[in-house]
Amino acid sequence: MSRRKPLPRYARPSLAASSPRAERKTLAALAPLGALACGFGFASLAMAQNAEPAAEPKQTSLPQLTVKGTAERTGKESYQATTTTAGKGKQELRDVPQSVTVVTEKLMDDKNYDTLKAAMHTVTGIAFEAGEGGAIGDLIRIRGFSARGDIFQDGMRDIAQYNRDTFNQDRIEVLRGSASMLYGRGSTGGIINQVSKQPILMDQHSVEFTAGTDDYYRLTGDFNLKTGEDAALRINVMKTDAKSFRNGPETDRQGIAPTYRWGIGTANEFSVGFYHLSYDDVPDYGFRWLNGRPVEAAVDRWYGFESDYQKDSANYGFLSWLHRFDNGGEIKTTYRDGRYKRDLWSTTAGFGAPLASEDEITDATPITLGGPTRGAKDRHRFLQTDYTGKADWFGYKHNLLAGAEYTREETTTFTYSGTPPKGAATWGDTGPFAGVPDTRVKARATEFSSNTVGVYVQDVMELTPVWKLLAGLRFDRFSGDYERLVGGPLSRTDEMWSHRIGAMYQPSLSSSYYISAGTSFNASGDLYQFDGRTPEDQAKSANTPPEKSRNFEIGAKWDLYDGNLSLRTALFRTVKYNERNTDVEQALDAYVLSGKRHTDGIEFEAAGRPLPALEIFGGVAYMRGKIDKPGSSTNAALTVGKDSGLTPRWTGNIWATYRLTPKWRVGIGADGMSDRVPASGEAPNLQTGITNRAPGYVKADAMVEYDAGPYSVKLNLINLADKVYADGLYRGFTVPGQTRAAQLTLAAKF
Repeated sequence: MSRRKPLPRYARPSLAASSPRAERKTLAALAPLGALACGFGFASLAMAQNAEPAAEPKQTSLPQLTVKGTAERTGKESYQATTTTAGKGKQELRDVPQSVTVVTEKLMDDKNYDTLKAAMHTVTGIAFEAGEGGAIGDLIRIRGFSARGDIFQDGMRDIAQYNRDTFNQDRIEVLRGSASMLYGRGSTGGIINQVSKQPILMDQHSVEFTAGTDDYYRLTGDFNLKTGEDAALRINVMKTDAKSFRNGPETDRQGIAPTYRWGIGTANEFSVGFYHLSYDDVPDYGFRWLNGRPVEAAVDRWYGFESDYQKDSANYGFLSWLHRFDNGGEIKTTYRDGRYKRDLWSTTAGFGAPLASEDEITDATPITLGGPTRGAKDRHRFLQTDYTGKADWFGYKHNLLAGAEYTREETTTFTYSGTPPKGAATWGDTGPFAGVPDTRVKARATEFSSNTVGVYVQDVMELTPVWKLLAGLRFDRFSGDYERLVGGPLSRTDEMWSHRIGAMYQPSLSSSYYISAGTSFNASGDLYQFDGRTPEDQAKSANTPPEKSRNFEIGAKWDLYDGNLSLRTALFRTVKYNERNTDVEQALDAYVLSGKRHTDGIEFEAAGRPLPALEIFGGVAYMRGKIDKPGSSTNAALTVGKDSGLTPRWTGNIWATYRLTPKWRVGIGADGMSDRVPASGEAPNLQTGITNRAPGYVKADAMVEYDAGPYSVKLNLINLADKVYADGLYRGFTVPGQTRAAQLTLAAKF
């Protein structure tokens, strides 16, 4: 007699539920089996009726069974997320012993967030740079530490310098604290993981058109087509044109992201796709500080030229294979090949002579203009394999995570000579100015290439049904070669171990308490340059060893209101040792090394529906960032005990929507932060004794939406009180945030 082969674990319902939420999911999973059983019952009854008459069966009554279930929430339907891939693989948020914030697609849609930077305003503990170290693109600080090299796309490093758009993002995940054990180099304050939209097994399409003030126009399309029993194609497209409240800068942005996925839900699932984003903007370098404060009067003035531009592009293709084992384990291998270009010619502006205050400004006040340029091209190739699975060893249950990656990164930077002067201007010239002849000569400046090999393993062991222990270890080998026009080549190889440990106490599926510790490192060539300013440079070897960091965290996560509202809190300390902050654009004696700094803080966050008609998302963080040991320069010695740059004491946001009727919904919220100083600008100016500091701010937004099913209309009001504030800071200038604006969105689903 042959035996039926058992179903793979991933195809069998789980019976290990012990809470109301788990019971509902279990019953929902068993409902199809119950229907199947009823079908067999009815079939048996029909056969019995066609058979020979038999004795009348004894009547029996079955107990009434009430089945409750809730559909799994998706990022398009809720602000609340219950799972994440920020910890590698798909995990319940409660099983990640670190702070995690998930910005869902619905939240981004409701607030009309069209860029990664805009979406990060809903995340606590965040601040924004502006052209730090000659860089461009998304420049974000997490808990006071730069995340320039800690942005990821679907779990793979996305380090290229460009301004990211959200048109193909399903959600954005922010994992705070040291995470080198999971992601390799970097990740002192945390990482940002963008998760792409994936094809699904149904025909579903949507188109949105937004028109707003400052000639803002944006058209997006999301088209999902089921092409077979287990295959689907999804294409996301975007076109954005806009001017700026700064009176001049323009945005011309377009993107397309097709993805084809087949074998969905089977033992072998494949995905192939391409991503393209390009834009031609006029870059905004804001205005220089005045007596240690931003110039608020410059918020609606742009000192740009028609010849200014920022022409960037990002193009990458990928192929992935996901294999599901019969025991429930999964292994996913992905290859991605990306090419990126950036080219910038901008205008900087500031007062030509010292002023006592803004009250002295007249239309004749002279303005000094500059014209910095940037240029680079990158090619980044990644091959990454991650395994997740479960095992029963030595009488304990284990949740396993392991992986390996190989990365090849190549970057070439360019400089321009013969840059024409921008001429003289006065305060009364609001711009934009006519273009100037482009007499610049482009030349190669540096070349950097690196190879990275990393392997890691992590185990979460269930000591008891309520206690879990986590331990993880990773090894990385980062080898780079740096070619310069002046000074000769440099090379360096770093080999580093990273670890992560933690303990979780989970008395129920609605509560989780944890304590964790992890390490991270930043190699000298993290951002594609080596420092060679010591005698060791003569030996053609980069001199600076990796920075080292540690993160300690204790926290709690709860699910309330029958699982509809998630709360979390965390108390943390992040410490960086031997910190190095080198600006390649500065003179050779401008070496910034603060030596050691730390950030202590506490966070609170809430997401979900405390009431059926009310949905909220918000959080608040209090941070104390301090510099403990100075660097080698005279100015650095003055920073000891000072607040760390771009580490505001308070950051917070709240957003709430209320459904007035089945078709009408309103929303209101606010976000802001306390005062802060720019990075590498913690000490007072040696000549003036003034420390640059941007005041704190709070700005409010609102929304009203009419949703008639396949069609909807939504009005967003941004910065209701027209608050003037500095959004991005650099030690040389500040970039203001969005002033009052309105955007009307028409959407159709079909």
